[in-house]
Amino acid sequence: MEVSTLARLWPAMPVAPDWLHTSDVGAVPWQVLVRESVMLRVWDEVAVAADRDETPGLRAASVLPLVPRRGVVGRAAAVWVHAGGPPPARVDVLVPPRTRRPSPHPLRVPHECALADGDVVELGPVRVTTVARTAVDVARWSSRDVSARLLERLATHAGLDARGAVRLLDDLPGHRGTQAAREALLDVAARVADQADGEALA
Repeated sequence: MEVSTLARLWPAMPVAPDWLHTSDVGAVPWQVLVRESVMLRVWDEVAVAADRDETPGLRAASVLPLVPRRGVVGRAAAVWVHAGGPPPARVDVLVPPRTRRPSPHPLRVPHECALADGDVVELGPVRVTTVARTAVDVARWSSRDVSARLLERLATHAGLDARGAVRLLDDLPGHRGTQAAREALLDVAARVADQADGEALA
């Protein structure tokens, strides 16, 4: 890592921090750090030290300013937190039904959603829907093409058990999108099984 570059821009710190927001050093120094590969951009105005792995915890922490205490990162944003890949344009934030929604923000999309304790996991300072619950919500609320792509990423990079996720739909009888979600999850489960069989025969 080019410690000297960071030292010039932030003399009080001998090494790069784990992650850095533009407000920590200013927009121009932050851009210099990213341009010179001292830091790597994670999401929006948050970057991570170039020699540190980008983990789900770091991705979750990068959106902390957009998530109120009662909020949970969900849907496509949760796919990114768990499995990486292209960052979302906006962060889906789930809040309990009949509670005050977060104030409008260009980088946040609030949704009302009832979640059980088992549907949520804490990643650092941020709560995120579990991999299985994320898969169910993506399959219910995204278009078929988008959900197929996101579910594939969860299966490949976050260990999604698609057939296990299907069982969560049993708790949502009559809810919107459950039949389409069941089909999408079973489809990705079949593709994963076919891929595993192909690798076993190779």
